[in-house]
Amino acid sequence: MSARMRTTVTLPADLLAHARAAAPSGNLSAYIEHALRAQQLRDAAPAVRAWREQAANDTEEFADIFGEDVA
Repeated sequence: MSARMRTTVTLPADLLAHARAAAPSGNLSAYIEHALRAQQLRDAAPAVRAWREQAANDTEEFADIFGEDVA
């Protein structure tokens, strides 16, 4: 597990109230960590999608050059 650091964020009162109510066992830090990690995945999705499309093109090229058994 990576090192933990304390930080301060300012949130609208209604958003904070929702997060506190939704946090499992009242663990607001864990809830926010989960939300931030989920956002990181959403942010990375376009790059991953582009990489997968390029990988598919590479596989087709390898199959053309070396045959279906290799690719």
